[in-house]
Amino acid sequence: MTLPWQDAHVDGLARQLQSVRDVGAGNSVVEVDFGAGMTALGKGTRVLDLRPRKRGIVPADGPVRWEALDALPQLLTVEWAGPDRGIVEAVAARPNIKFLYWFDAEGDIDLSSTRVGTVRLDGLNMRSIRLPRSIESLSLGRAPAHFDVQPPRPTVSRTLRVDAPDGGHRLDLRMFHYDADVVIPEGVRRASSLWLWLSGQVSASVLLGLCDMETLRLSFDRPPGAITDLAGLRTLTALCRLQLDEAYGLTVEELPDLPALRALELNGTRRVTAHAVKARYRGSAVSVNVSGAKTDQWLSLHMDNPFRDWVHDSKAFGRAACAAYDRARRSADAIGADDPQRLALAEEVLRGLVADLNAIENKYHLIDTHNRETAGDAFHDLAHRLGVASVDAHRWFDGGRNF
Repeated sequence: MTLPWQDAHVDGLARQLQSVRDVGAGNSVVEVDFGAGMTALGKGTRVLDLRPRKRGIVPADGPVRWEALDALPQLLTVEWAGPDRGIVEAVAARPNIKFLYWFDAEGDIDLSSTRVGTVRLDGLNMRSIRLPRSIESLSLGRAPAHFDVQPPRPTVSRTLRVDAPDGGHRLDLRMFHYDADVVIPEGVRRASSLWLWLSGQVSASVLLGLCDMETLRLSFDRPPGAITDLAGLRTLTALCRLQLDEAYGLTVEELPDLPALRALELNGTRRVTAHAVKARYRGSAVSVNVSGAKTDQWLSLHMDNPFRDWVHDSKAFGRAACAAYDRARRSADAIGADDPQRLALAEEVLRGLVADLNAIENKYHLIDTHNRETAGDAFHDLAHRLGVASVDAHRWFDGGRNF
């Protein structure tokens, strides 16, 4: 199963491969200066990371020399972070740029003058978004709890305004890192495809009135993976494909009849649920695909374990990872809230988890991009529960892992 937050990592691999192709294919090199000094890039560069940072190709603050983009005529994808600083105007002036990934965006963002087709925006302080007629796919995100800084900043407003042409008709909409309070913005409620990545529970009432929706995917990253008020799905009269990931709290009997439904997919479910779904739709026009069905006994032991699905790669590998996390969690729970050595003990627990995962990777060689993301999320969530600052957690995780 591929989740929305993995897109950036897939893109990262694509960037590396593209860089190799640019050089290996005899792509000519050009010297460009975005304001942070000269840097060499392949003239055929198609994906460019322009996020301002220390040692980045764009200065962390101050003016940006956007005219440097003119040296890259094949550029398709741009990554940006923080305030605008001219990024929208630069993209609008170059219609060849079709993909914009903007992290930590803030304020009012007007992309209506651009030609972008795919936009990914996340940020804690976005107020409004205007999309161009060329838009095909929009991803909206907000920071997961375990990445909060101290003190925590406000999350994305429930009243985020999004204006899309034709109310988002034919739009592929993706919203991730959301809790049960998710709200579909009015300006995109005609989207034909919706992917929500949620915590542990959501009410189907948030989907009321999405009459143009043909494809719906709900992905839960925490137990119980429950959908309440399932009767609300009846309003999705055009829904022909429904996919549920890690929905262990699904009650098949409460699923309403959906006249347009033709495909139902469950990734991660209870074994009894899998049997009930197959029995209900046997002989109907609905094709059913189930993977990752688990017994109630297994779930009683591992429901709260973030590595529970690693058993699909290898039972021994998954069991070892689950055991490593259980040890770390028990050790973390044993640390007293007022223990003067709490930070040192927390570091020992967290570094111990990384060491265990290193040993597991050395033995099984199965921690791929997806599993590495899962490991990172589990590590940072545990660090957050222990009160460890995000900067320290990142340093301990990235500095200690060999996967």
